[in-house]
Amino acid sequence: MKKYLLLPLLILFISSTSMKQAADDKVADVNGKWSGTIALVYDITVNMKQEEAKVNGLVNSEIGDIKLKDGVVTGNDVMFKQFTHNGMAVKFVKGKVEGDKMAVTVNFQGANFTGTLKRVK
Repeated sequence: MKKYLLLPLLILFISSTSMKQAADDKVADVNGKWSGTIALVYDITVNMKQEEAKVNGLVNSEIGDIKLKDGVVTGNDVMFKQFTHNGMAVKFVKGKVEGDKMAVTVNFQGANFTGTLKRVK
C-alpha cells in the first residue's frame, strides 16, 4: 500500500519541481524602445534587441550614441558588462525590470548613476 502512495507523491514532486524551474528560467521581455533619465539630468532613449536571454542595444543621449553589446537577461535582471566609450570606462550597466519600468544603474568612471526607464509604446 505504501508503495502505491509513494509513486504518485514522487511524480507530483518531480512535476512541481520542473514547473518551478521553468518559471525560474523565464526572462523578462526588454525588446524595444525605452526612455527615461539617468542621474536626474541625462535624458536617454535605449533601443534593445533581445533574442531569448541575450540582448544588445543602442543608447541615444546628449553625449552621443553608445552601443550596448553582449547583454544578458536573467529573470527580471539585465546586465551589460564592462566597455569603454570615448576612452572612458563603463564598468557595468544593469537594470531591474518590473512590467514596463526598468530601474537602471550605470557605473561610469567608478561612480554609480541611477535612473528609471519606461517602455515606449
